Amino acid sequence: MPIIDDDGDLFGVVNVIDALAVLLVLAVVVAGVAAVGVLSGGGEPETRYATIDLGSQPEYVVDRVEAGDEVPIEGYDQNLTVTDVYVTATDDEDNGTRVIVRAEVNGELIDRSDDEPIFEFAGERLRVGDTLALETDEYVTDGQVTSLEQDGADLNVETTPVLLETMVSANTADEITEGDTFDAGSNTIATVQTVQPYPIDNDQYRVHLGVELETIRDGTTPRFAGQAVSIGNQLSLTLDAYSLDGEVIRRGTTEPAGELEHTTVELKLEDIDPDVADGLEVGMTETVRGETLATIQSVDSQPADIVLEGDSGGIYLHEHPKNKDVRLTVELRTMRTDSGVRFHGESLREGDDLRLDVGTTMVRGTVTTLNADD
Repeated sequence: MPIIDDDGDLFGVVNVIDALAVLLVLAVVVAGVAAVGVLSGGGEPETRYATIDLGSQPEYVVDRVEAGDEVPIEGYDQNLTVTDVYVTATDDEDNGTRVIVRAEVNGELIDRSDDEPIFEFAGERLRVGDTLALETDEYVTDGQVTSLEQDGADLNVETTPVLLETMVSANTADEITEGDTFDAGSNTIATVQTVQPYPIDNDQYRVHLGVELETIRDGTTPRFAGQAVSIGNQLSLTLDAYSLDGEVIRRGTTEPAGELEHTTVELKLEDIDPDVADGLEVGMTETVRGETLATIQSVDSQPADIVLEGDSGGIYLHEHPKNKDVRLTVELRTMRTDSGVRFHGESLREGDDLRLDVGTTMVRGTVTTLNADD
């Protein structure tokens, strides 16, 4: 029997044209299966939640990244959706603002006969340390995957109260006020809750600054601007009006340690110019922002002693013709802590030098008696 007869039938049964059509359909089906196999990898749909550190970003990108942003993957039935955004400052102001996002990554789980299944996204295995691109209608950027987990759409962001200590000029101290906010892009990342300046020298202040920080927790430690918020660490804050570096002296509160009390001390001021000595009066106070930190209760002035050597080589103690030694009794606003009494943010003990700014005069003396009224 001929392969194709006079009627055009194959083996006298199937028309050749019909057979070719069937073969064409089969070829298309096989190609489609092959294509699907290439794009899907043959795995099961699976979702992972990734934390992606986008690093420093310009403001026009920072303001556009938000929860709900979707990144479709061309050629794959997969996508990535931003579920949470954290914005903070960077050490390098020229590089903009640091952005960290949490994203729902819809990929697939690939079984392996010789090992544990792996998670793939856009045809590639996805692991911590990999770089992921975020391309939307509003922006294009990328970042490093710092964690990859089976659940958790939210970043571990929290408000962390701290007490900072910083040394600033009088002009800077005057600029700091409660309610000041520190912003990164359009996001507020820190808010000043309390301010307590202490005069420590001419034009210099020690400032205790209670601040609430928007932090992201890394393990057990909150982080701000890439720095661990731990006791003893330095944090940088920048506003339009001022910038400062502060040491974290307390975490979990914006208030200083201890209980408020009043402590009476005796100060000895030696060899003081008579104009300064005569200007010290009972009732003078050290007052900062309307709060009285010290009050002079008594003043006792005597001629200062000077040591002279006579013609015969003898040593003689004489009164200074002008200068005076002054003893002050002063009531101080102090804090009582487990380690003792603190004033101006420092420990206070007999023998310590103490500076007081009583308005017209900055005086410096030695604490000779603590709790002088006991």
